[in-house]
Amino acid sequence: MADKDFLSQFSDNNKPESFKEEERIPVVKEKKKVNPLLLGIATALLLAIAILLYFLFLAPKIAVPDFVGKDKSDVAAWVRQQGIETSGIVFDEIHDFDTVEGTVLSQSITVGKKVRKDVKMNFVLSLGPDPDEAIKVPDLSAMNKAEVQQWISKYKLSKTKVVTAYNENVEEDAVIDYVFSGCDEESFTRACTLKINVSKGPAPAGKVTVEDFEKKPFETVEAWAKNKKIDLTKTEAYSDKVEAGYVISQSVEAGKAINEGDNLHVVVSLGKAIFMPDMYEWTENQISAWCSKNGIVLADVKYRYDEEFKGECIAQSIPAGTLLSQGDYLSVTISLDDPKISEFIRDHGEHATLKELEEWVADKNRNGAHLTLKVTRQLHDTIPVDCIIDMSKKVKNTDTVKVTVSDGKNLLLKDKDSSLTWDNVSTEEEIRELCEFNEVSYEITYDKKEGLYNGDIIDITRSDTGTRPLAGTYLPQKTVVQIVIADNGDEGIRP
Repeated sequence: MADKDFLSQFSDNNKPESFKEEERIPVVKEKKKVNPLLLGIATALLLAIAILLYFLFLAPKIAVPDFVGKDKSDVAAWVRQQGIETSGIVFDEIHDFDTVEGTVLSQSITVGKKVRKDVKMNFVLSLGPDPDEAIKVPDLSAMNKAEVQQWISKYKLSKTKVVTAYNENVEEDAVIDYVFSGCDEESFTRACTLKINVSKGPAPAGKVTVEDFEKKPFETVEAWAKNKKIDLTKTEAYSDKVEAGYVISQSVEAGKAINEGDNLHVVVSLGKAIFMPDMYEWTENQISAWCSKNGIVLADVKYRYDEEFKGECIAQSIPAGTLLSQGDYLSVTISLDDPKISEFIRDHGEHATLKELEEWVADKNRNGAHLTLKVTRQLHDTIPVDCIIDMSKKVKNTDTVKVTVSDGKNLLLKDKDSSLTWDNVSTEEEIRELCEFNEVSYEITYDKKEGLYNGDIIDITRSDTGTRPLAGTYLPQKTVVQIVIADNGDEGIRP
């Protein structure tokens, strides 16, 4: 019998019962039945909680009142009392002839509706009658007082006033005259001011009716008082609204009757009271505009450099707070900006002379600057002696201006010929000829020297080293050859 392989020993047929493959049978658990009653109770409870939360936190609770016909302040009080967010409250305004200004004409949310504190709500407010509406002016001179007042009431002319006064020539309740302010009869609107004077008839016997003298020349009331035998006194006061010499106010109002010999006191304008402001840090344009407006003469404007302020007032001739009169003279000092090298170059050229720059610096310093010059000199083949080669392009008024100045060419000294050399030159005529041949600058002075004839050379030196010029050496063009010539008068005449 052949041997079985290793795995065949474990076939199911030969396995003991304990080694045989087990059979798996699934177990199904029985589902629990849901109690319909409990489910209904839970659902109802959740719904009740949701409704409660809504009414506690989300549901609108503020009832909107009826604001139509009420004032804007009523809306504001309601908003404040209910704690409503003001950002959501919007007011629009329109003109409405039939309602007074500030009255609520409409609201965007209906009356009684409940809202939350973050409600968005619009109100339309009345601006009252349109002030710019053109109003036709009737023939006022033909109307009586009642008709005038009826016209004013009909068109709601809040700026039209009726003033009564005694008048010898116009019957009672008839219009004496009328005065427009800010417009005329053709351009009259509700916003215009109109004063209508209505007669109270003749003044009682022995009485004088006071006229309206406000904003009229003092000479007018003076003549009237003399004619009516009224004692007139006056005081003067400054006024921003009434021109100088005109009446500001009167002690007895127009239209009232007083006895002959009674006193009428008037206040007459001295014109606008002008007080000197503190102009410190004002610009020149601001000062000029203020002077023009107030009738002050800007007599003198000076300029000085100042470290802190540029283009602003740093001094004034009249102290702040001083009471002025029209025509007074004012002088101010304006601070200058930093000195501008560009302006110097524009006026004098880029290679101006050192002397021109020194004069420019001196002028700036006279006006308060504190400039200093630092000069460096150097030879230059093209830029003339004492002209600027280069310098600082931008400075402040306390800076040092650095400048490089030309000493001119570096000249090589040469003998003119074998008969005229730097070694053998002996007369004034010869030294002039030799210097001009070499294009060098020279200065000649004269002195007595015993033993020499007039015109003989006493000494020749360079201005930079004090030594004698020699052929083959260099002499800066800036350097001067200093020559001393003998002059012994009659004794030095050459035989």
